[in-house]
Amino acid sequence: MPLSRRDLLRATAAAALTAACAPAADDGAPSTAATTSTAPSPEGSSTGAPTATSAASASATESTSAAPTRSAPEVRHGPRSSPQVALTFHGSGDVSLAEQLLRLLESNDVQATVMAVGTWLAAEPAMAGRITDGGHDLGNHTLHHYPMRGLSAAGAVAEVRGCAKVLQRVSGSPGSFFRASGTQVTTSTIRRAAARGGYDRCISYDVDGLDWQDPSAATVTRAVLDGSRRGSIISLHLGHPVTISALPAIIDRLRSRGLRPVTLSELLA
Repeated sequence: MPLSRRDLLRATAAAALTAACAPAADDGAPSTAATTSTAPSPEGSSTGAPTATSAASASATESTSAAPTRSAPEVRHGPRSSPQVALTFHGSGDVSLAEQLLRLLESNDVQATVMAVGTWLAAEPAMAGRITDGGHDLGNHTLHHYPMRGLSAAGAVAEVRGCAKVLQRVSGSPGSFFRASGTQVTTSTIRRAAARGGYDRCISYDVDGLDWQDPSAATVTRAVLDGSRRGSIISLHLGHPVTISALPAIIDRLRSRGLRPVTLSELLA
């Protein structure tokens, strides 16, 4: 039987609605929340990093269902009206150096944020309590510190969730903050993985202290001070002696410029 005009109109409207609701392609472009456009930063070395193929194989047990439309926006800095800056440290490496750095922060009445690598915390679980007992934030910096831009969607989720599980086990909380590994600029795949892991934002940074390159202390100090302004999020690392050498001058000179070093929790409150 031929369709009536009403039936044809209904069918046309249904087809148009289906097309409008179809998911957009994931092109891996940086988040529009980013305030600058930069190439991926090395952001620290990672040993045993997998290729995209091996990472996908390693994460085969993860759910491969379609990613949700929700994603965690990228945050590069806090409010520019704030006279505060957040000191953030990528947590891995020699525990004795981490202890020295934490003591140095505390002797200067500074609390900071440690974005910990899951395998590091699993091997050194006492560091979780050491960090939080000092009044510092403890966050998620992925399970293995693989370069996340090369991971599949399932592999990225596995890295976020794997570290969250370690954090929950050793500290009683998955932490409030997630930072991608191996890149300063996140992709839509990374941002969706963060959301699936339970985080409402991806913490990036607008100041790279360059300490992961192990230059001179003067170079690290200059990199931090040249880039810092109100609301900045500063990226530094545990496990590098040069960071400890540079930190007193960084704290003193930030304060002399009217910038107060704080945790991410305080900056983004």
